[in-house]
Amino acid sequence: MIKLFNHRHPIRQVKSFKYAFEGILHAIINEPNFRIQMFIVALASFLGKFYKITNIEWSIMIIALGLLLAAEIINTVVEEIMDHFTKENDPVVKIIKDLSASFVLVFALTAGTILYLTFYQKIF
Repeated sequence: MIKLFNHRHPIRQVKSFKYAFEGILHAIINEPNFRIQMFIVALASFLGKFYKITNIEWSIMIIALGLLLAAEIINTVVEEIMDHFTKENDPVVKIIKDLSASFVLVFALTAGTILYLTFYQKIF
């Protein structure tokens, strides 16, 4: 018989959330760019509340900023893996790290554009 749901033990579920939050905490403590992005999320949330943005604007902003934070975590994972497996200056590793950083940059530019479109007319 095919199982539709994997009935995991509740303690395993709690542990998986614990590990995920430990990963976020690691990013906050060790990644300056992640801290900057968290500040931007907090500032955008304050501005959204202050200027009473619409539900659609909230939705778009939450998606954009959530993806930005996720991209930064993925970039951190790539950098950690590359640093773990090679200690020398390998040109291929440099390309991989540069591509990973550009992945974050694309999300940052997109999120910045969305924040600009959301708040520019409200502020100015």
